[in-house]
Amino acid sequence: MSIPVIIHLLNRRRHRTVKWAAMEFLLKATRESRGKKKLKYLVILTCRALAIAALIFAIARPLVGGFLGWSGGKLDTVILILDRSASMEQLSPSSRESKRASSIASIRKSLAELNSPKLLLIDSASGIIQDIPSPDALEELSATSATDTKASIPSLISTAIDYILDQSPGKTEIWIASDLQLSDWSPEEGRWEAIRTGLNDLPQKTTLRVMSLASAPKDNFAIRVLSSRRSKDNLVLDIEITRSDAEGPASIPITYSINGTRSSDRVTLRGQTYQFQKRLPLGNRDGIGHGFLSIPSDTNSRDNVAFFAYGEDSPSRTFIISEGGESPDWLTLAAAPPGFGRNEATQLSPKNAHKIDWDSASLIIWQSDLPQGTIAEELTRFIDSGGAALMLPPRGEKTTNFMGLSWGEQTTSPDGQYFIIKEWDQADGPLRNGLEGTQVPVTKVKSIIRRDILGEATTLSSWDDDKPFLLRKVIGDGSAIFMSTIPDYTWSNLADADVLLPVVQRMISQGDIRFGSAYAAITGSRKSLAAEGEIRQRIDTHAKSNSSNAEYQAGVWKLGDRIVATNRPKTEDQWQILTEQNLNSLLDGVSYKLFEDKGDSESLAREIWRTFLIAMLVFLITEAILCLQPKPKPKPKPKSNKS
Repeated sequence: MSIPVIIHLLNRRRHRTVKWAAMEFLLKATRESRGKKKLKYLVILTCRALAIAALIFAIARPLVGGFLGWSGGKLDTVILILDRSASMEQLSPSSRESKRASSIASIRKSLAELNSPKLLLIDSASGIIQDIPSPDALEELSATSATDTKASIPSLISTAIDYILDQSPGKTEIWIASDLQLSDWSPEEGRWEAIRTGLNDLPQKTTLRVMSLASAPKDNFAIRVLSSRRSKDNLVLDIEITRSDAEGPASIPITYSINGTRSSDRVTLRGQTYQFQKRLPLGNRDGIGHGFLSIPSDTNSRDNVAFFAYGEDSPSRTFIISEGGESPDWLTLAAAPPGFGRNEATQLSPKNAHKIDWDSASLIIWQSDLPQGTIAEELTRFIDSGGAALMLPPRGEKTTNFMGLSWGEQTTSPDGQYFIIKEWDQADGPLRNGLEGTQVPVTKVKSIIRRDILGEATTLSSWDDDKPFLLRKVIGDGSAIFMSTIPDYTWSNLADADVLLPVVQRMISQGDIRFGSAYAAITGSRKSLAAEGEIRQRIDTHAKSNSSNAEYQAGVWKLGDRIVATNRPKTEDQWQILTEQNLNSLLDGVSYKLFEDKGDSESLAREIWRTFLIAMLVFLITEAILCLQPKPKPKPKPKSNKS
């Protein structure tokens, strides 16, 4: 741009100014028009400078677009974080493609506009970073195909940061294609601060771009098997159906398939969620079996089927570790009440806790000082493998810690008053409502003595002063419930408040999932993967699997000698979306670009070099017009004198 200015200045230096008396009169005569001429020369000089600038921008081939913003220069590497969780199979609002397929098509076209920089893919199912030889291969790769898994966006961003630090790939951009599902982004996780620091501290400038496909689901239904268990000659299924739109009643046909035999019926939804129990006859069939439930396809086919497997009608065993008093008797009655012939309960003192048969246990109830040493390690492994544990406070002051939780101060209510429960989760946990919406009578519980629960965990219920009554700590495939009082009349009326029985029985059912009456796993979890020496074989009749992607697909699988029914995580049926305000909070201090993809599979950027060429021509034509000399005015004809 400085070239025309330099030429102009050099031309001015070639001329010497010589004062000549006769010229003073001419200069004075033209002084009034000099200002206009000077402005004209400045406009001509500006047009010349802008014409050269437009030519240089055209040669640089800049890109512009909502996703890429304004981008120029050579880009060395793009790290693509692709969310291919089950929720990404929701159809885009403006097309009949899934959000996943739409995002891949848009990204492929955009990479072509960028002259195809090096492409690295981190998919949400495997979490592994891999080199993609060509963007044209994206739509054909098994690593970009549909799955029934969840996504952990914080982990995927951390993987990208680690790669940049280790490999120094030059000028790099991190692209995230996601539907911004709240559970996948996990805003409550504490590692977001480390992620923000990591992005800002990268040695070379790295641009973060987020492609949002966060449209709310429409006309979508999801089905899920909450539990499956064999009861004599019947299979008992607890089923949940959820829908995205809760306007008016909806009648849904359901197909049941057990060991290849199919039947069907219809259910009616009148709200957002409907839970019910279905008993299917098994006849005299012994041993293990499997099947699936399905509803008609809608805007997301990945949540229209749920799989299950079951085994022999084996007993559910509960081990009660207690320091004595009334508590163990009430706990035994709740774990193995009359009429529950398949339930067994065994009482042990803390000194005999080593006698627990971990392999056969469904539930461990621990009412004593928190376990330590070898017993604590065994209990942790038991919970991690899918077992359930109910932890109750000891009578004396104890300071031990288990799984990051400990018992705090023992509190006694004022004379003539009780601690009562104010809030509890009616949709999740052991105090959830029944299948027909029946509430557990939690408000009947009155406590005189309780103990604080210290540590970070999920609160499922709280007292009227907001102190926790129930806390849940999840480890692996199982969980532990901490309760702040015990079933002893010197502490509370928990024993006869119609609360202890449903809590214990629901936890037994949860623990049963790890073996015996049900074989279930979350798709992509450790339990769903083939161990060393195991060969994966799909045995249900719902669909064929892609062998290269089988471990990330829901179905019933034979893995060596065991059978596992895998299903999408429950969080994939929770359609809460991360808002832009939440995203700004998570990436506070990080420079990023948010683009809302409309699902049209168009390129996310476009070249605008032609625009600069046109601008150059406009500037040159304008400069040429201004340089034209004005036509001289015709001389007036002399007036003739007529006598």
